[in-house]
Amino acid sequence: MQMQPTPFQAPPPKQVVYWQKALLWQSLGFLIVVVLTWSDAIFDLAHVILGLPHRALDINRTAITTVVIVFLWMLSGYKIYLVVSRLSYLESFLHVCAWCRKIEYNDQWLSLESHFTQKTGGKVSHGICPECSKKVLGQVPGRSAPTGG
Repeated sequence: MQMQPTPFQAPPPKQVVYWQKALLWQSLGFLIVVVLTWSDAIFDLAHVILGLPHRALDINRTAITTVVIVFLWMLSGYKIYLVVSRLSYLESFLHVCAWCRKIEYNDQWLSLESHFTQKTGGKVSHGICPECSKKVLGQVPGRSAPTGG
């Protein structure tokens, strides 16, 4: 039994991720942890909810715990900023098909000429660069590659 080759799957769509939104959700989570830490210190939640022995209020311990949480909050916030910024940078690249050289723009695959016309409104014409001219004319029998500029 011969297996059918799987067709190429399209890459996943680009994700528009802003570091501000990611930091907002992360900050909300850390804020909840800080509130729970102070709620436990003030209201002795372990005693109230779980029935554990009563603990005396220890402001110094809670303050140190809060400082550690805030430090981790800032450190992880910076890392999130770096990761999301890098992701946004990489997704800003122009995607070019390796086979036909079409360019992906707004979920459409356009020829280079179409993309250029849409982006700039300019007209496209074709020519040959000096490097390609040397290669092409060097391959024609009886013709030498042009020299100079």
